[in-house]
Amino acid sequence: MDKLSKEQILKSLELFAQVKTHRFFYKASGFTDEELERPLIVIANSMQDAGIGHVHLKGLADAVKAGIYLAGGTPVEFNTIGPCAGYCKEGSLDPTLLLYDLPQRDAIADSVEIQVKNLGADGVVMMGTCDKSVPGLWLAGARLNLPTIFYTGGPAEPGMFEGKPTTFPTDVILEGVNKTLSGKMSEEDFLKTMYDMEDKWVLSCGACPELTTANTVQMATEVMGLTLPGVSTTPGSDSMHRIRLAKQTGYTIVKLVKQGKRFKDFATAPAIKDALRLIMAASASTNGVLHLLALAYTMSLDVSLDTVSAVSDQTPYFVPVRPSGPFTIIDLHRAGGPMAVLKRIEKDVDTGRPTVAGETIGERLHKTRASNDRVILPLEKALSPFGGIVVVRGNLAPNGALARYTIVKKENRHFTGKARCFDEEQQAIFAILNGEIASGDVIVLRYQGPRGGPGFAENFRTVLILGSLGLHDVAVISDSRFSGATTGALYVGYISPEAQAGGPIAAVKDGDMITIDIDAREVSVKLTDAEIKQRLSSWKPPDAKVKEGVLVQWYLSAEQFETGAMLPRKLP
Repeated sequence: MDKLSKEQILKSLELFAQVKTHRFFYKASGFTDEELERPLIVIANSMQDAGIGHVHLKGLADAVKAGIYLAGGTPVEFNTIGPCAGYCKEGSLDPTLLLYDLPQRDAIADSVEIQVKNLGADGVVMMGTCDKSVPGLWLAGARLNLPTIFYTGGPAEPGMFEGKPTTFPTDVILEGVNKTLSGKMSEEDFLKTMYDMEDKWVLSCGACPELTTANTVQMATEVMGLTLPGVSTTPGSDSMHRIRLAKQTGYTIVKLVKQGKRFKDFATAPAIKDALRLIMAASASTNGVLHLLALAYTMSLDVSLDTVSAVSDQTPYFVPVRPSGPFTIIDLHRAGGPMAVLKRIEKDVDTGRPTVAGETIGERLHKTRASNDRVILPLEKALSPFGGIVVVRGNLAPNGALARYTIVKKENRHFTGKARCFDEEQQAIFAILNGEIASGDVIVLRYQGPRGGPGFAENFRTVLILGSLGLHDVAVISDSRFSGATTGALYVGYISPEAQAGGPIAAVKDGDMITIDIDAREVSVKLTDAEIKQRLSSWKPPDAKVKEGVLVQWYLSAEQFETGAMLPRKLP
């Protein structure tokens, strides 16, 4: 071929630009010309066959597609991973199971960002239910900043065990263990009861129906205005209502595309603050705070741990939902859901901010009322003048930490005791079971953080076992996370900087006196700054617990709690 002239080169580039190459691949996949002329709506779905929060999302995605077609759009569905933390919380003490829990959030965000970019979407429907899928979809939404709407799978309908609703497997397991250890139940009957309850502990698809992380982040999504009203708490058992909401979600995303309304129009700093208000009012999962910090950091919004602390100080705790109270998420839904919670504190809410439904939060609140004053208490009957989660600082957590105090006796909210240090959770568990932990001790669990874990595991089992053995006068502090279902003892988690990064918690020794003071927002060790510095001068970080795989990235570069504990995805 002869050498092309400059004009011919420019013309060839112009011709190439006129060809929409992606149409070749869409048509080879069965799409028609008519479909490709419409707004292309990608559905990112975390559906999987194993996971009560995800298994029903396949059928609901079909309803979303029907709504998209009805509004004149073309749906394209793909799947991302759909983690359920329950699978890594089995009874064995294998420490590696929990390490992959949080990293799933970042993997979801990466996979959705890549696939949506690849498909060339005009808009996105994010479908997820559980504790890492929803925040992972938040992060992807922030990175893509396309017209976006969320459809979450709602809570499951609880079962019953001995006349009480069951909202998490540990409800049944711990009670059975206690009865067996006290001689009220034989080991054979214990195992038979557990086998029987496998079929009964929940009665529908959806998230575990208490304020675990899954329901926390679902409700936070609705409060931020990213879903249609009622999506976050309508139970999976209400299948017809969920199908209608799914169709309406599909219809709405096409409207958002035509209006040019994008993710960042709704996920703003005021929206995140209102989501934090919900978390504080209901003493929801501490992991919800972590994920909202990650979202704010991703979007460079002015929301920090100082913001979390200010919101906590301003917001009373008045929604006694399990594990911090007697009621289930289904009870909360019937009482009006998350918007009814905000209604109580409407004076603090940014009522002018928009929602994906086209109304403002204020307009949505105008249609809302709390219908059960036992589930959503009037403010004059609030259980605490400040939020159910507090930010604590001190010489053990100079960058901050979190405590959910609503699950312990009031007298334990000021706690001083001797440190008992462990660098692995199973070591702490063995010490508890061997009778080596006494009332007044403070268990120090470290090297469990974003890098030390690696992967920022949850140390919920230590707290649960303390509670099951009646050791309520033992506290736990850690640079790890804690499950939203955690109850049983006073705990402070998310301590930053973590031990692996040379945080002061690495300097603590057995016998050091540690104070946790909820009212003073303090976690500290009775050492001077000079003593801590001297101890750390000879300290070296331990070797990596992993040698290959995805967790190596976390060991090498994971960021700290106060910025959301993510793998770096922003240039400095």
